[in-house]
Amino acid sequence: MKAFILNSSDIERDSFVWNMAGSLLMAFQSVIFLMILTRTVGLNASGIFTIAYANANLFLNIGKYGMRNYQVSDVRDEFCFREYLGSRWITTIMMIVVSIIYVAYTAHVNDYSFEKSQIIIWMCLFKVSDSLEDVYYGEYQKKGRLDIASKAMTLRMLITIAVFAIAVIVTSDLLITLIITTLISTLIMVLFLCWTYPQFKDTNLRRKGHVVEILKCCFPVFLSAFLAFYIGNAPKYAIDAQLTDELQACYGFIAMPVFVIGLLNNFVFTPMIYHLSCLWNDRKIKSFLNKILLQSLIVFLITIVCMLGAYILGIPVLSFLYNTDLQPYKTELMILLLGGGFLGLSGVLTTVITIMRYQRVLAVGYIVVSLIAFFMSDLIVSEYGIMGAAVLYTGLMILLCLGFTIIMFVGIKREKQEG
Repeated sequence: MKAFILNSSDIERDSFVWNMAGSLLMAFQSVIFLMILTRTVGLNASGIFTIAYANANLFLNIGKYGMRNYQVSDVRDEFCFREYLGSRWITTIMMIVVSIIYVAYTAHVNDYSFEKSQIIIWMCLFKVSDSLEDVYYGEYQKKGRLDIASKAMTLRMLITIAVFAIAVIVTSDLLITLIITTLISTLIMVLFLCWTYPQFKDTNLRRKGHVVEILKCCFPVFLSAFLAFYIGNAPKYAIDAQLTDELQACYGFIAMPVFVIGLLNNFVFTPMIYHLSCLWNDRKIKSFLNKILLQSLIVFLITIVCMLGAYILGIPVLSFLYNTDLQPYKTELMILLLGGGFLGLSGVLTTVITIMRYQRVLAVGYIVVSLIAFFMSDLIVSEYGIMGAAVLYTGLMILLCLGFTIIMFVGIKREKQEG
């Protein structure tokens, strides 16, 4: 297994293939978990899992701190790896602390059971491995070995999914399953890093003040990523506060295909990040803009294909996968998929604006839209239920894309004037 991870006959091909495989598993991890849960522990537990997974991924944004794209696009080596690693330890500890405080507060406000609170906390701990390994794999990608990072991530995800499936079938207990899966996933992460990191070991010493400087530089990116995830999951938080765990599960089921659009987009876009960074650094504005327009077209085409497929097969397939009748939610599914297209486009624009180093302005757009989500979500969902949640989601994604498009073109215009 070690030799498989470290060796590639064609690095570029393996980087693409295994990044695609790892991204697929990452995106469909919750789908597979929910398929098993609905058949073993029921719809109520699936609803608890849905909000727990949403919370865990929200707090994962604190751990990752929006640093991966900044790290990979640091073509001038402004910071060394040890400095990125030191800052990642700080943010991961923050992730754990904030998640525990949040769960304690929400449990009181929404009257969670003790078991539901424990499930959410352990789901957050489950995501700690994703946070820590990400900074190492960012270094591998920067050194031209995305293949190693992708293989290791893919294998860990495969083993983790298998462990979860076996544990939940044997125990029929979501909490015990999460504890077992978290511990084994952490051990696998440590093993894989012991195998891979020596090849990239950084000999540069950590410089005083540089860890804090990274945290300052990446704060706007982190804030943007955190608020972006909050915005995307605002309907789920509103459902958690206003509706039932069963309806939470149904919303989670029909929302699953939304992320397929972003996932397919990432297959093409992730390997392009370093190349785009070089184009911007070399002031090749026309080529830079052409790449962005091409990627936007790809997002549009992916969205159309996904919506056509979902219109014909979406509800029957989802109902089969989750062992639940989802026929009443076909319109909501189509609305959510439209929002998924704007989600994919906003992801492209976010990365582009980060490469342009306009992340401080980027944060402003997220703050404005997140405030709209915060004040409107409960009202809309309590009044219109799951349909309200679907419309809310798509509306928020459209607002983000409009704002980011303006920011990007203003930045390009300024760069041309300064050049």
